[in-house]
Amino acid sequence: MSYPPPPPPDMPPPVPIGHPAPPPYAYAYAPPPLPGPPPELVAPLGKRFLAKLVDTLLVAALAIAVIVPIGTYLDTEPEGAPLALAVVGMVLTILFALFFYDPLLTATGGTVGKRLFGLKVVRLETGGPVGFGAALGRHLLAWLVNNMLCVPLAYLWATWDKPHSQGLHDKIVRTVVIRTR
Repeated sequence: MSYPPPPPPDMPPPVPIGHPAPPPYAYAYAPPPLPGPPPELVAPLGKRFLAKLVDTLLVAALAIAVIVPIGTYLDTEPEGAPLALAVVGMVLTILFALFFYDPLLTATGGTVGKRLFGLKVVRLETGGPVGFGAALGRHLLAWLVNNMLCVPLAYLWATWDKPHSQGLHDKIVRTVVIRTR
């Protein structure tokens, strides 16, 4: 999917011979249009919040589905229960949540929450798909910034960003969230 082409810049009319030249313009040419989607395609913040909430609840449910049975198993086993099994299960769950759920699904069209609410993450300049590397960087940047500051700054950034309502993580990896329907 690519964005519609911008309208051609307005050019001043030619000056007839023998008349004074008009005052100089601020630019010798029209400035290039800003990259990105038209404003009507930018995803509303409310839908983005709800999509993130659905994704968070889904990953939390998955973590509980993996960790609770391991904890139950360890409680019922005698003293020599394999603690390594519990550690491996928890580490795999965290790695899945950090490195696969959001980045992999974002690179292939959108997470469950984004698809549910008709949203998609695309490249800012082209409107094309986001590769796995950019999706992974986007997700890890948001996670890192939000956890280092203990404030969801990466997501709050979208509330004052103009014209594309990009989160801080979107700005850094040059992505934007758009509506698909």
